[in-house]
Amino acid sequence: MPPKHSLSISLTEHLASFIKMEVASGRYSTASEVVRAGLRLLQEGAPGGTASDSSGDTSTLSSEDRARVGDHAALAGKS
Repeated sequence: MPPKHSLSISLTEHLASFIKMEVASGRYSTASEVVRAGLRLLQEGAPGGTASDSSGDTSTLSSEDRARVGDHAALAGKS
């Protein structure tokens, strides 16, 4: 298993609540999984980027996940 790195970040109450809701829904097991999914989406959208973890396993978010992230981004822009 590839080594993992711990990182401390600060989030707005809105984003922290979003992460908690995603974990509570059962879609993700941990807050780290939610953050990694979001980072994969950003990486995939970067020029020449593909979403992959350090093991080289390429994974993409489902269209449902993309829609959920897009819906959240639209809501975040309204606050």
